[in-house]
Amino acid sequence: MSSLHPYLPMLKGLAIAGSLINGGTLTSGYRLLPSIYPTVPNSPKDAAKQWEYFYWSMSATVPWVDLATFIAIGTLGYVEYHSDKTALPWKIWASAAGLMPIGWVWVRQVMLVPSGKLLDVAKSSGESTKQNSQKTLDLLKDFNAQMGFRMMFPWVVGGLGLWASLGF
Repeated sequence: MSSLHPYLPMLKGLAIAGSLINGGTLTSGYRLLPSIYPTVPNSPKDAAKQWEYFYWSMSATVPWVDLATFIAIGTLGYVEYHSDKTALPWKIWASAAGLMPIGWVWVRQVMLVPSGKLLDVAKSSGESTKQNSQKTLDLLKDFNAQMGFRMMFPWVVGGLGLWASLGF
């Protein structure tokens, strides 16, 4: 364990920064997504294409940052546990690590439904009708509502990381 102690400040920084970067990325997406709502009545496909760009941009970064953060947090919990099994920091790091997969499950089990439908709209060659417009708008709002819950996880993990790092 002593071989990891010199790297603990770096791991703590990575864990906190990774969580807050993802929290900021998800929050930015959550706040920016409503800006494409006005496009929907004119062209549901264009709105879905704008959402698709957002979706693939986030899909390219968020999982990798989440994985690096999870590994850093898990390592910190492991090292803190072996340093002092009765202390609170390892329990905080373990709680933070335990929260992260809940967000992943949320994405896979809940957010994939509207995501798949929106990707279909973006790829469709169908005509723009009032019904398609309302369906697309409902899917965008559904996705954004689910994003509101999903973005909570990295903020909580980052807060726990700050508490474990600065509180002890």
